[in-house]
Amino acid sequence: MLKRLNWYARRLAVMERGEIRHRVREQLARRAARRERGDWSDFAMPDSRSTSLRLFTPLFEPTLPALVEQQLKTAAETLRSGRPRLLNRDWPGSILDGSGRVDPAFWTLDPVSGATWPGAERSAFDIDFRFEAGHGDVKYVAEANRLHFLVAPAIHARRAQDAELAQAILGSINSWMEANPPGRGVNWYSGIEAGYRLVSLSCIVAALDPWIDAATGERLAAFVAAHGAWLARFPSLHSSANNHLVAEAMGLVLAARLLPNHPDAVRWLAAGQAHLEDRTLALFHEDGVGHEQSPAYSAFTLEMLLIGFATIGAGAPGPKARERLAKAASALNAFLDDGGHAPLIGDDDQSRVLMAFGSDEPRYIASIAGAIAGFLGRPDLAPPMRDPHWRDTVFATPPCSPPPADGTTTFPQGGYTVRRGEIAGRRVHFVFDHGPLGFGALAAHGHADALSVWLSLDGRPVLLDAGTHLYHSEGENRRRFRVSAVHNTLTIGGISQSEPSGAFNWMPRRAKAILDSVANAARLDISASHDGYAKRLGVVHHRRIVETGNGFDITDRLTGAPPSGEVEIAFLLAPDLEASVEEHRVVARRDGRTEFTLTAPAGATIEIVRADAASGRGFHSPGFGVLREAATVVFRAPATQMQWQSSILIDPLT
Repeated sequence: MLKRLNWYARRLAVMERGEIRHRVREQLARRAARRERGDWSDFAMPDSRSTSLRLFTPLFEPTLPALVEQQLKTAAETLRSGRPRLLNRDWPGSILDGSGRVDPAFWTLDPVSGATWPGAERSAFDIDFRFEAGHGDVKYVAEANRLHFLVAPAIHARRAQDAELAQAILGSINSWMEANPPGRGVNWYSGIEAGYRLVSLSCIVAALDPWIDAATGERLAAFVAAHGAWLARFPSLHSSANNHLVAEAMGLVLAARLLPNHPDAVRWLAAGQAHLEDRTLALFHEDGVGHEQSPAYSAFTLEMLLIGFATIGAGAPGPKARERLAKAASALNAFLDDGGHAPLIGDDDQSRVLMAFGSDEPRYIASIAGAIAGFLGRPDLAPPMRDPHWRDTVFATPPCSPPPADGTTTFPQGGYTVRRGEIAGRRVHFVFDHGPLGFGALAAHGHADALSVWLSLDGRPVLLDAGTHLYHSEGENRRRFRVSAVHNTLTIGGISQSEPSGAFNWMPRRAKAILDSVANAARLDISASHDGYAKRLGVVHHRRIVETGNGFDITDRLTGAPPSGEVEIAFLLAPDLEASVEEHRVVARRDGRTEFTLTAPAGATIEIVRADAASGRGFHSPGFGVLREAATVVFRAPATQMQWQSSILIDPLT
């Protein structure tokens, strides 16, 4: 109870008066919903069926790329086995019942704890998923209930004319409806999940149209109507108007197009389109970087925007939103190294809207940049490398483009500078963060990583981010993966620049970063600062990075009254790198070959930290719920020294 009260107090602390009034009205609406015992019959539309959306028609053309055909076949075989792998987890036992459809018990099962989340017996608003002890992270059950693991098998069923598989998938939708009556149970707790489900259902309806009889059509229409009504009734506004509102707007547009004769279809479409247009501009800086300060969140927000706009059709989006989408694609491409991978900046929960055959998709960001290129008819925006996916067919993704030109790209509003080029005969992709913490009052998905750096050599990351790990179930570990100590920056006395106050909240003390200067020269020379330690310690942290002939010199300095204690300058190495201290430097090797060397500042001590649960250092989370041991190099020195220079020396290929 105390944790719950503290959470509500922190949320109230960042709300303006308008939001407080909205939250009061929202709670009254939720109180009314708690008393309802809704049934699918409440949303019945006799003699109706959901319309097949033209968006997915290209998937049923005679020929698809061979690798995509294989993806669809693999997804179908995985479903038939009853053992899907979602969010890097295998569900215990088979998820299918004796008829071959998904067992209704699957929809509330947590695969980690084995516990069952509340279902039809409780109102969705009586389930506080943040504090339901013993149930694990709600992200796992949410992932399964997005239904996107059924979509690729449905496409395969249509292409292979597999009636048995088609009936199993339609039976699985019926199973979901049996277990999740409208407004009841954990799977109605969030509008973003309802929006995702409507994407999945719209593709399934298009794929399995030949097998949908009148009775099934009416039932699926009720599914859509209930979801549309729910999304319209409980929108995510004010401080929650981030990617959640985009998902809800996408869902409203889909519901309107799936049920064009529904009494509320016109209203749903208008509201959905207005939010999609508005959020495109609100959630992406003018330079194309996402306000949520996470390339991964930018990508899946963009995927939702594309689906929504493509569903609306002609005239969507407007010119300003189209321009912002193009800028966003350019920004995503800038974050990609020569291997097509982007650094894990900020949160990444592996959300994918259109899924191939599992939650893992290593080059997802590249795929979304390509989808924007196809949607806008801008082949110049296509990434230089991506993995084949049936998403390419939906958005007519053009072939890969040449990589961006070598040089330095600065995103002044988004707050990143990217250096791409060649140093010591190696392909270098270097990213420097001098941007804001995150979006709006919550900055929910940002991390305290001001003045952090990321480095990739020859398309393989070598200096990286700790990642995300888990959201709701890890408590203190959620905090550890967000604070400054686990990022490639400087900390003072273990204090974080910005302080988390909950899984998706931050205290009023939040660092503000400023780009002080950047030289438009052949070699990078950039300076930035942040005030995260100003109020508490009376100092400002400045970092200057200068490219040399064989790497980068990094100079950290403090201005203000000399603080007591120690500074720590940290660098997290990729898990496949071995680190050893040799004199006053750390040598990072991969398979016995030196990749680069970190030289310590004068007067600093060196420590290599591995798997330290107390600080969170020495861990890397490459995917949701996945944790790997890695080496964090920590240089320690007296804070009174006020200035330190460390260097990254790249080893040339021989």
